[in-house]
Amino acid sequence: MSSHQPGGRSILPLANRITWLGGAGASAVLLILSAVVAQTVAPARSGPARASAPASGRTRPVHGSHPSEPARPAAKSTPLVRTVRAVVLRQRAPLARRDFGGHAPAAPRVLLSRSDPARGWAFGSSVLTPPEGVDAPPDASLFIARRARTGWHVAVTGSETFTAYARQAPDSVVPKAERSFLAAYGKAAASKDTGLSLPWGAGKSWTMRPTGSAELIAFTGGDGRVLAAGSGRLYRLCSREPAHGMLLLIHPNGLASTYSQMSALANVKDGAVVQRGAYLGTAGNEESCTGAHVDGAAAVVFGVLSGGRPVPLDSLRIGGWTLDVPASGPIQAERPGLRIQAGDPLLNLGVAPGASPAPSARLSPTAPAPSRSVGVLMRKAS
Repeated sequence: MSSHQPGGRSILPLANRITWLGGAGASAVLLILSAVVAQTVAPARSGPARASAPASGRTRPVHGSHPSEPARPAAKSTPLVRTVRAVVLRQRAPLARRDFGGHAPAAPRVLLSRSDPARGWAFGSSVLTPPEGVDAPPDASLFIARRARTGWHVAVTGSETFTAYARQAPDSVVPKAERSFLAAYGKAAASKDTGLSLPWGAGKSWTMRPTGSAELIAFTGGDGRVLAAGSGRLYRLCSREPAHGMLLLIHPNGLASTYSQMSALANVKDGAVVQRGAYLGTAGNEESCTGAHVDGAAAVVFGVLSGGRPVPLDSLRIGGWTLDVPASGPIQAERPGLRIQAGDPLLNLGVAPGASPAPSARLSPTAPAPSRSVGVLMRKAS
């Protein structure tokens, strides 16, 4: 064993000097010296070891997997955040419970985007995440809050009050360019022809795999760069950290697409306009809102919302293909004369110029949101 510490100082002179000490004194010095040596040569720990989980083809976190970092609330517990959580649980939890197979959701993760303390307005997002092991999409919503003498009044996506607040809020909280956009979101229904591309480069092939949910599908392959499936306005959910977070992209026809399990998210302000094909992030292996590790190849988990609620992907036309995503069983993508199975290369055919959803064959969410209009809103928001 070396007689030098990493810093280069010899420990032999100290050992030699203990020979003149007698009995207990020498023993005490030897004990101290042993402790110093042990601390010097012991390797530093980088953190708790992550328990390995059995291989699984599912893209949800495996039971027993651990977050890469402790889950932290997305916003401090202020009177506004507490009110948002209470309202979201009251209005969205019954629908989320239905999607979560009867399991009650935990307190929502609230992310405050903009606020105007002087005028008493605020805007942000909230997410109810499914319990561990439940294969269901998170319940994502936006909120607008207004302070009154009695406290904060909060309006959540899907309510008539949200539409009214979207028009009443000051520009500092809801810019004029977003007003009609947010008013349309949560109300629109659409046809099976979504007008969306697949979330990677047109003319390139990725593979698809099931998630265990009929409202979500996982894509993996290529360079891992996840691109916007259509033009619209982008909003962050769960976290502002670049390493993880969920993205909500609201399209002009009222539909929205969601992107989760990504890393290296685009640094874009909430409400910013992005064009079809814009970079959103990189396929990853961590659940967006909890940080739980996900087995398998890096992927992006993709979903579609209508009326502010997740919709089944089965029979939707996206990227030139009609998806076949049953509640159970194998998933496929079809077009005339061709059928692609999970794991086979799926070519992104993009969207034909001028393609837009037709006002027929309305698309319904898995569960109706409160105060949701069933009409088709095709007016393009500015």
